[in-house]
Parts: sequence; structure tokens; C-alpha cells
Amino acid sequence: MRRSIILLTAVIAAIFSVCTASYADVTLKAESLVFNGANEDLMGAGTATPDGKPDAVFTLTVTGAQAIREISLKNDTTGVVWSTSDTKNLLLVKNSKGETLNKTGRMTITPVILAAQFTLIINDAAGAIPKDSDFTATATLIDKAETGAATSVKAVGAAKAEESKKDEVSLFESRGLSEQDFAGEKKSVGANGRNDYRFDAHFKLSQGVQVKGIKIVAENGAQRTEWDTVPGSKAPLAVVIDESSNILNKTDGSLSFGGDVRAMVFVDDKQGLLEKPKTAAKIMVTLSDGRMLEMKATEGKKAVAADSVEVEYKGASKYDFVGQSKKFESNMNPDSFVKVSVNAKGRITGVRVANLKNNQLWDTVPGSKSYLAVVLTPEGKRLNKADGSVAIDINGTEEFHIAFDEDKDQNTGPYKTTIVFDDGRLLEGVSAKTASAAKDKNESAVSKADRSVVFVSAKPASVAVDLVGKNKKKGANGAKDMALTVKATGKGVIKAMVLADSSGAGWDTLASNNGRWLLGVREGNKFLNAANGTVKLSVNGTKSYQLLMQNNGKLNAKTGKLLLTVTWGDGEVTETELKW
Repeated sequence: MRRSIILLTAVIAAIFSVCTASYADVTLKAESLVFNGANEDLMGAGTATPDGKPDAVFTLTVTGAQAIREISLKNDTTGVVWSTSDTKNLLLVKNSKGETLNKTGRMTITPVILAAQFTLIINDAAGAIPKDSDFTATATLIDKAETGAATSVKAVGAAKAEESKKDEVSLFESRGLSEQDFAGEKKSVGANGRNDYRFDAHFKLSQGVQVKGIKIVAENGAQRTEWDTVPGSKAPLAVVIDESSNILNKTDGSLSFGGDVRAMVFVDDKQGLLEKPKTAAKIMVTLSDGRMLEMKATEGKKAVAADSVEVEYKGASKYDFVGQSKKFESNMNPDSFVKVSVNAKGRITGVRVANLKNNQLWDTVPGSKSYLAVVLTPEGKRLNKADGSVAIDINGTEEFHIAFDEDKDQNTGPYKTTIVFDDGRLLEGVSAKTASAAKDKNESAVSKADRSVVFVSAKPASVAVDLVGKNKKKGANGAKDMALTVKATGKGVIKAMVLADSSGAGWDTLASNNGRWLLGVREGNKFLNAANGTVKLSVNGTKSYQLLMQNNGKLNAKTGKLLLTVTWGDGEVTETELKW
């Protein structure tokens, strides 16, 4: 050790010997002390071994030419001092190479030529900086002269609390065309007969900070559309609804809410811009303190009504999972795919795809005569077991890709997908006729030709409401209603619905006393029947309705059959049958 000190002293002496007399007093100067934070655990109390507590890290910068024998760091506010030679309050020091200079409990004499930076570390940042503090670092030179630099540091606990109060939009994702109709072309909440486009957003705001307004901007090439919540602006209204189905917009469309809020944002996409490929959307949020937040939309899961299935035929792919058998094997023929979005709760135990033009079938049932259908996650993970069967637990909306090998009439559909649950429920959805037809439908409004009404529910179920009775009057009768969910697609006005059982008796929305009971119709929580029981349902896209009936003794039977007849405003009649 003594030999090293003599050698270092000789080196420094040599440096000074080449200087002129005017530079004989060259020394070191502490230029700055910077607090770098408290994010890592680098040491323990009196040791270089980590102890699980984040440590405080500083950077000391010095310039000049001299040698340092010791460094200390003092919290001038609390009076505590840490140094390179104090084993109780150890100051760990590293050079610019990351080498620890006081491993042995005392700092190695360290020469500095021109400039150097040292990393200073003290144990347990929260304990060392319990409140806002002033710090001074002092370097003791080989000639016992001292030089120091100071800085101010916020309390570590307060800094972390301040960090946790970060205001942000943590989620903004597009969910596609919904079955809701809250927004229109005006600055007020209200249906216009056209399905809204839905976004999901998550706002995280610290205490006292509120959202005062939002704007959504969508762009695709030269096309641009905006929606906002600014009263009096020319942009259509963006309707914001929280998880409890509360509309957060005020009567003038404006907003004022705070806290941790998950919400749905509905807009009227009249031009269909949001449905087009390559459209980019973003949300801009104005806060009560004048700041603005911004986030680009990412693609989320497709918005699907409860207990229903949406099917999109994607056409032939670049993958080959299956052939004309029940085995997982390639036959050098690219597989076809359907994208399926399911919103339900339970265990899926079977999947079947049918080409409704040629009746070709694919499924996941071991031993069936149909070819194998492979169920995949959007990331490409196979969900079938070794025998082809599936057991998939879902709770909410999930998306799957189903691969199947078409040996003829490829891309001719439409394609019907059936989802089977372990409790016997069946959910079904039908794609557009072809992949190109699906694209065209997304890019243009639906028409009269698209009209259809299908049952979403597998069978009638008792619900905790009492809105209809055993007559044509609206109102409670003391017994729970039975319910079915149906999905109406197309363009037009539905003016009547008749639901009949196998005997021809049943329920309807007609004003006349014809022996049938009232068929109640709800959209969400809104009861749509007029005082005389009639309905006028505007459909421009897809709508889901809940049908309410009093049980005539057949709705809760083990097996049954119902026929729903729907009359549109121009006289067209649509029929659909439900068997269970």
C-alpha cells in the first residue's frame, strides 16, 4: 500500500513538474452534484451487498488535476453524513468505468487529470431522504484540501407519490361497429337509426384533475373526420359512457369527470371512415389544469353483443394446418379461415363451420365424418387437443381464427359457424358470402337486401324484470318475464313482431286484442313499446333486441319451437325459427 502511495505521489509530482510556475497551484474543483434517483438496490447498510431497499444515487463531477483520498456526502437538512471510510454510514463510490473505489472500507487514492465523474451511492433512499433535503458532497484531496458541490432533492416518498399521480390515458382502442346507437350528427345524445362506432378508453387522473373535453380524429389519406364534446363546435358529438352505463356528457355535450374511469366512446361514423383499412385514429383529452393528453388508437377486440357470435370469412391464407381428414397435417393446399368473435361465459366444447352454398362441413368432433377445423388464437396458438376436440374457457369477448381445408367452391359462402358450450348452449353466426363481400359491407352502408332477424338466445330464459303480463297491457303482473335476444340486420323500420309457439298462440306487438299477449321489446334498458304495445324500430346496420314475454307454460319446457315473424315498414316479412 505504502509503495502505491509513493508511486501515485510521484506521478502527480511529475505532472506538476511540467507546468510553468504560474500553474504551480493547480488543484481540483467540484463542479456539480446531481441526484439521479432511487430506482435500484445497489448496496446494504455498511456493505456493497444489496439488501432489497432502493438506494439513492448521485453523480459528482470534478475538474482539474489532483488526487482524491476521500469523499463524503452530507444531508444538510437532517445532519447525517456518509463517507467512504465510515462503515456505519458507508458512501459507496464508483468511477466512470463502474469500478468500486472503496471495496476495502477505505477509498483508493484516485488521481484526476483534467476531469472525472464519480457515482455516489447511499443505502435506503427512503430512510436517507425522508423529506425535501439539501445535500453537499465533499472531496478531500491528497494535500487535505477540500472542494464541494451541493444540490437539492425532494423527499423520496413524496417523489414516488408524485409519480403515482401521473395523469394519463392508459388505453384507447377501437372496437369496431357496435350495436348501440347513442350518437348522431348533432351535438346531443340521441339515436339516428345508424349503429355507432365504439372505442374503449381508460382515464387515470390524480386527485383534483378532471377531463373537461375530448376530441377524436380519424385520418385516411386525404380524408379526415373529427368528433368532440365541445359545445357549439361543428364536429358531431362523441358520447362517453362509463362501466355502469352512465352517460357522462352533460346536456350540452361537455364533460367533467375525474378519477380512474373506464369508458366507452361512441361516434356516428356516417362516412364509414373508421371501418376502412389503414385508417388511423387518436384521442385528444383536455384536462382541468389546461394540459392536454393524446393517444393513438390500437385495435381491440370486436364489439359483440352478449351471448352472440360475429363471423368474418377471411379467405385463403398462407398457412396449411389441415387437409381432407381429421389429422393435423399439411396437404399443400392453403387453408381457408374465418375470424370468430364470441361474447359469452362458459366452456366451449365444440366448433363447426359450414359452407351454406355446398353444405360442406368442418368441425372439432373426434370421429365425425367432417374434416377437421383447427381453432387458433389471434397469435396463432392452436387450441385443439391431440384428438381435435376443444375445451376453451371464456368470460367475455374472445376472438378465434378457425382454419379449414376447402377442396372445392373456395370463397363461395356464406359460412356459418356454430359454437357449442358444455351446458348445451349453441351460439351461431353467419359471415358475408365471400371475403370480398365482407370488405364491401364494411366500406358501405347495409341495404334492404341484407335484412335478416336471427335468434341469439339458445332458448327462453327467466329474467329479473316484470314489464309485461298475460294481456296486451304494458306493466307488471307480479311474475318474472321470460326473455329471448334477437339480432336484426339490414336497413329499414320494423313495425311489427309476432312470436308464435307450435299451436299458433303466442305474443305480438300489435295493438289489437287478438288473443295473443304483449311481446315487449327492449334495447339495453329502454322499453320500446308504445302505450298501445306497438313498435317502430329503426335499423341501419345491426341491432340487438330483448323480447319479453309472460310464460304460457311452454317457454320453460324441456323442448320447444317458436316462430318469429317480423314485418318491415315497406311490407317485407322476415321469418326465423328457434328450436330447443
